Amino acid sequence: MTILTRRNLFKAAAVLVGAAALAAGPAQAQQKLVLGLVQSPTSPLAAAAAHFGAELERLTDGRYKVNVVAAAQLGPALEQYQSIQSGAQDLFLDDIGWNAQFVKDYGVLAVPFAIKGREGFRKVLGSKFAEGWRAELKAKHGIATLSDTFIRSPRVVFSTAAVYSPNDLSDVKFRVPEIDVYFNSWKAIGVNPTPVPWGELYLALRQGVVNGGEGPFTTLIPSKFPEVAKNVLLTNHLYSSNTMIMNGAKYDALSEKDKALFAEATQSAAKFFIGKIAKLEGEHQGIMESKFGVTFARPSDAQRKAFAAKVSEAVPGFVKSGLFSDGIYEKVIAAQ
Repeated sequence: MTILTRRNLFKAAAVLVGAAALAAGPAQAQQKLVLGLVQSPTSPLAAAAAHFGAELERLTDGRYKVNVVAAAQLGPALEQYQSIQSGAQDLFLDDIGWNAQFVKDYGVLAVPFAIKGREGFRKVLGSKFAEGWRAELKAKHGIATLSDTFIRSPRVVFSTAAVYSPNDLSDVKFRVPEIDVYFNSWKAIGVNPTPVPWGELYLALRQGVVNGGEGPFTTLIPSKFPEVAKNVLLTNHLYSSNTMIMNGAKYDALSEKDKALFAEATQSAAKFFIGKIAKLEGEHQGIMESKFGVTFARPSDAQRKAFAAKVSEAVPGFVKSGLFSDGIYEKVIAAQ
C-alpha cells in the first residue's frame, strides 16, 4: 500500500510537470523546471532562487519557467540530491557541504581557518583541483554544477567573556557540533568541546552550561544569542557557499546557447544573494551593538595565524580517518 504524504504529493507533482513538458515535445514552447530548497520561503536563498527563475525566463524569452519549491517540501537535502540524480527533480540549491557525500575532498572546506575570506573562497573554487571535484561529481554521480559561489555569511565566535586568541579559549566550555572536523578542530584550538543541540544553545549559554560557541553571523539574532553572549569575535573562520546543481543528463541536453544563458542567470542570482547577505550582516551588527550592547572584536593577523596553526595540528587525523585526501588541505592553503 502506498501512503500519500505532503512530501510525496509535491514530488509526484514535480515529476508530472516534467513528464508533461517532455510528452508535449517541440510544440510545447515553455519548459518548466523544478528548483528545490530546504530553506524557508522567506530566506535570502529563496529570494535568490526566485531571482534565478525570473532571470532565466527573461533571458530565454519565456522558454523556461522555474517553479521554486522551498522548506524541504521535496524532501531533506540528500533526498533531493538523489532526486536530481534520478532526473525526478531538475534543480537544487543548498549547502555545498553536501557534495562531500559524493566527492570526499569537498570535506576540506569544513576545516576552520583554512579559507581566508570570500576572495580566498573564490580562489579555491576556481582552482584546477576544484574543477576536478565538479568533474567527478558530474561524471560519477550525474550531478552538474551550475554555480557554487552563492557565498554564505561566515562563521564567527560568540561568548559570554571577551576572547581574542586561542589562549583566551583555553578549556572554555564551548558548544561544538558533533561533526568530526568541527569537533576535533576546536579541540585542537584548546576549548573544552561541549556538544549541545543548536536549538538548546540559547538556554545552555544562559545557564552557564557553555560559555561560548560558533556559527554563521546572520543566525545570531534569530537565535537570540546576543541576549546572553555579549562578545563576538569576527574570526570569519569558516566560509561556505550554497551550490546550484542540476541533473547531469538534462544539463548535457541543453544547447550551448542555453548553457550560457543558464550560467548567466545563475551568476546573477549568486551576486544577488551575496548582496542580500552583506546588507543583512550590516543591519545585524548595528542591531546587536545598539539594542543588545554586544562588543565586536577582530583578531589580528598574528592571532588568526595562531588559530590556523592549532587547527593544522588536527589535519593529519582527518586525512587518516578518510575525510579528505592527503595533500588537499595544503593545496587549499596554497591556492589563496
